[in-house]
Amino acid sequence: MRSDGTLDIVVGSFVAGLAAYAYQFLGGHSLGAEGFAPIGALLTAHFLAFVIILLPIEQFVIRRLTLGARGWVVPVRAVALTVSSAGVGAVVVWSTADSYFLGDTSFVWFVIGTVSFHFFFAVGRGYLAGYRRFRSYGYVSATASLFRLALAIGVVTMGATVQGFAWAQVLGPVVIFLWRPWKRPEQPMPSSRRDLTDEHIDTMGDRGLLSGLVLSSAASQALLLAGPLVAAGLGATDVQFSITFATLLLARAPLTLGYNLIARVLPPFTEMAATGEERELRSWARGLGIAGAALAVVGGFIGALIGPTLVAIAFGQDFRPTALVSGVAASGVVLAASALFIGQVLVARGQPTRLALAWLSALVAAGAVLVLPISDPILHVTVAFLAGEAVALGALIVGALARDRGEGEISHGYVVAKRSMDIGGSLIAIVLLAPVLALAALAVRLDSRGPAFFRQLRTGRGGKNFWMVKLRTMAIDHDPAVFHEHLEAMKRGASDDEYTISIDDDSRVTAVGARLRRWSLDELPNLWNVLKGSMSLVGPRPLVPAEADLIGLDNPRFTVKPGVTGYAQVHGRDTISLEVRTGLDEKYVADRSIRLDLKILVKTAATVFRNPGAESKG
Repeated sequence: MRSDGTLDIVVGSFVAGLAAYAYQFLGGHSLGAEGFAPIGALLTAHFLAFVIILLPIEQFVIRRLTLGARGWVVPVRAVALTVSSAGVGAVVVWSTADSYFLGDTSFVWFVIGTVSFHFFFAVGRGYLAGYRRFRSYGYVSATASLFRLALAIGVVTMGATVQGFAWAQVLGPVVIFLWRPWKRPEQPMPSSRRDLTDEHIDTMGDRGLLSGLVLSSAASQALLLAGPLVAAGLGATDVQFSITFATLLLARAPLTLGYNLIARVLPPFTEMAATGEERELRSWARGLGIAGAALAVVGGFIGALIGPTLVAIAFGQDFRPTALVSGVAASGVVLAASALFIGQVLVARGQPTRLALAWLSALVAAGAVLVLPISDPILHVTVAFLAGEAVALGALIVGALARDRGEGEISHGYVVAKRSMDIGGSLIAIVLLAPVLALAALAVRLDSRGPAFFRQLRTGRGGKNFWMVKLRTMAIDHDPAVFHEHLEAMKRGASDDEYTISIDDDSRVTAVGARLRRWSLDELPNLWNVLKGSMSLVGPRPLVPAEADLIGLDNPRFTVKPGVTGYAQVHGRDTISLEVRTGLDEKYVADRSIRLDLKILVKTAATVFRNPGAESKG
């Protein structure tokens, strides 16, 4: 996860979000409600410009660079859009200076500076992601917010002023230049797909793509941001307006992470589209849809349970929403996050019309809900928001699954369904089990010297080796002779039922590692391999190359992807011999189906809880 920069983007985005909130809290406490009003207006203008104009430009740049473009890839219309948004912002500030900016027209220049500097920030991040410098992308995102916070702290130290906080907002993104994003790396990160040829690239146009991105972003943000204003139009009191604002603001905070993570998924999606891997793209759309629908239900329950308390802590008791409102808002945001990623399939293909129509349909659906007779304006708005996001998700899935004219029928439906289940299931498991994984990783670090995660070479489909991610369960300075002796014993007694795959009393395993293995928690990072496509949720457990050689790469078990769990794991786990496990794996290959996969997944959970495994090495 660290080698390809994904973890850096996640951590960088998390740090950036915390620093951004710290900047706002610091400004609110040091300037007071009235003094912070201009900064709040400036931040609102920046957010709208960034998400509606600059983020689409960033996506556009990423796609062009992924397809092999060189030099300055930003079209003139993108610059014109940025200039126009800066100009509109300047006019709004100048005309409302007395109402929102304490009569200070100098904020016209702050707005222009904010949009201009963040234009280069967005374009620079686009170059970093387009060149697959994902680690730098994560560092830049975090550093920009931390630099802005540091400037704000300096302002407070010297005497808090509105202008000082405005300068901090304007200058934060200049850190992008430290990473020299426009310099093409001498040895870029290798593509996750096969190399693109001129023939692949020639089929990938971008006509109307930027306009479609801007239109869809505007529609999606209208759905996210219009809630308080709509509530006011429905007769909400000042208190109800504030509750609506606070609830939706806190609920959509996780989307900040999603806005950054699309830079990680868009390059491989674009490569899939260029190389004609439509079946894989459809699997991603289905999988993300499955995960989004399931997690929306979970998110609704969690939102109803803890949402009101979180809002009260962040904003005060007067802002506390009802459990129902909080749950509905949380479900809507989960659907919005899923829709954001599914939309990248259409961006990768260069299908702006489908993208824009999906979000415009969402606005129509939300508007239709507003005519329903719901007396509570807060609930009315959040239900409309949820309905709009649900329609957007459905429309985007339909758009991603629809075949173009001249495109052949999808072959091998089982493969498509299985990959869709892998993506959806692994995403759900990663989100729900993230706290367990974090605690397990912390326990590994505290228990013994060395990293929490490690990569191990395993043999996968077609006999090709890949790096499998696991939690470390052994001491880093263990004696390799233990495994070699075990391997020799397996060669001599592979058919001996008394000689099992696991190593009894393995001296290499740490105390925490033994417990992790007992409950199979060390295998949780395998879900990352499932997402990347080197593994499946269900299949024969991947073997180390030395074990694979014992069986022979011509064995049927190597004709399918290895799995996190498998037929053998629910018929003895590590208490069976290598020969017996191989036979069970061969039976799975012969009988495999979606129904069998689901049956194995259910049995796996029951087996782990009812019959925890021994301290195995697999």
